[in-house]
Amino acid sequence: MQITAKLLVVDGEPASRAEMLRLLEQAELKVSAVDSEVAGVAALGAESFGLAILAGEVATETIYDIKERSPSISILRIVPAGHAALAADSLIDGILVAPFEAGEFVALVRALLRLYQTRAMLRDSEARLRLVQDAGGLAVADCDLATGRASWSPQFAELFQLPPDAAETGLKFDAILSLVHEDDKAALLAEYRRLLRRGGQFHRQFRIRRADESVTWVNARGSFIEGAAGRIERILCLCSDITEERQAESRNAQLAAIVASSIDAIASVDFTDRIRTWNHGAEQLFGYAAYEVLGRKATDFYVPPDLVEERDNMVRRLMEGEAVEYQTRRQHKNGQPIDVWIRGTPMRRPDGSLFGASFIIRNVTAQKQREEHVRFLMRELTHRSKNLLAVIQAMARQSLSLHSSPEEFVERFTERLNGLAGSHDLLLSDDWAGASLIQLIRSQLQHYDDLFDSRIHLQGADLILRPEAAQNIGIALHELSTNAAKFGALSVPGGTITVSWAVINDGGDARRVQLRWKEQSGPPVVLPTHKGFGRMVMDRIAGQALGGHSKAVFAPDGVYWELDVPASSVVRETAEAQPISS
Repeated sequence: MQITAKLLVVDGEPASRAEMLRLLEQAELKVSAVDSEVAGVAALGAESFGLAILAGEVATETIYDIKERSPSISILRIVPAGHAALAADSLIDGILVAPFEAGEFVALVRALLRLYQTRAMLRDSEARLRLVQDAGGLAVADCDLATGRASWSPQFAELFQLPPDAAETGLKFDAILSLVHEDDKAALLAEYRRLLRRGGQFHRQFRIRRADESVTWVNARGSFIEGAAGRIERILCLCSDITEERQAESRNAQLAAIVASSIDAIASVDFTDRIRTWNHGAEQLFGYAAYEVLGRKATDFYVPPDLVEERDNMVRRLMEGEAVEYQTRRQHKNGQPIDVWIRGTPMRRPDGSLFGASFIIRNVTAQKQREEHVRFLMRELTHRSKNLLAVIQAMARQSLSLHSSPEEFVERFTERLNGLAGSHDLLLSDDWAGASLIQLIRSQLQHYDDLFDSRIHLQGADLILRPEAAQNIGIALHELSTNAAKFGALSVPGGTITVSWAVINDGGDARRVQLRWKEQSGPPVVLPTHKGFGRMVMDRIAGQALGGHSKAVFAPDGVYWELDVPASSVVRETAEAQPISS
């Protein structure tokens, strides 16, 4: 070790002071000399020295003053034989009795200067170690099993809640083990016993339960060191509190599980707008596997060309720190358009700086279709309400004739409204898409439900009628059934009604629907003397409203009514039921 520290000689005798200066300078040591204790203390206050050589009689107060000014300095006393000990001699690092050999003197000075430098390096190392421990929050313990002595850092004492007298009683493994969480205790004890037998390094994470019942995660690593005899004599342990890291890992694992299992598409991009994450929901929504898109731009895949600029604007806002939420359109791998809702959020590092953005993308195609359907229904409702009001007004005007009393008007008008309501109930049950012809007939003849197949016969394959056709045919059937109940086949026990229908070709490509109502075995038919609302419906309104014609014949053997209209204005589709013939 090269000696760089300077030394100070304090000697009131000029001859001995000069001799020591000569010897030390010959040894190429840096040296200064003063002739009194006062001058020596002053010199130590003005300059840094590694060794002070005090010759002759020295006052105790002088030694204390020197140590107070320079706590780390080494002190060598040159004393005559039989000198009296001082109270401050415990602060002395070396004593040399005069007269002395020159070589002995120089060797001792060199040794004390090396001691000073070693102490200085040790202090620097300890300071750096404390700095590292403090910066990293490290808890350090050093246990000498041969002597039973142990030392530890304040962080270690705080982490393991060591009692104030732990330095006197020593560090026992049982004291540490008593704090360990019951689920980790057995494994830690087994590891400790194994290392005591075999030695080696260890690295383990475990939990400790603190006095307030909170749980702290500890990361411990270190070594069990063998001595010369082959036995474990020393344990070095370095611990740190990793509770926050473990909690963060747990939160990240939970978030990863949520992202992986989400039915929504979740993706993220970096500052270059390249895809960095792509979950299973995104694969399902867009049809691209993760390996196909990671590291590439979204505009290369699922963004329609006409919406690239819109997306670029949204990404720019995200990269400026603004969250965005909007509905737009994206594209499946097969080219199918997808209506989506997108929520974009900037991603920040712990220091607050931006490094990308994440997206939650939800398929709202079905929702958009439902909304469009609702809008369609509202338009239809408005249109049909107007038509319905017109029909009701016509019914009211025709029901209020000069030949009816107020009571008869109320009765007839109520019956017709109920018949109209029956048709609308059927339409509403199928979301106003249409109504079954058979169900429509049964609804208008519901008071005679027990007569079906005995006195009321239906012939024909079921048809699904358009809403307008169901409404108009329903009104006609209501008038026919009311007339039959009051004057026709249903007014006597033996009367029958046959309702038949068929879809026929008219000789070209067009098809027509023919519907017939025929009464038999009823009372003799008397031709009405005036045309009311019912007669108008049967003779004109029903047929004209559907682009064809209708006609009622009051034959002596029973009422006959026929409807002949284009199938395109009546039929939505043919029901899957088999043709009915009864």
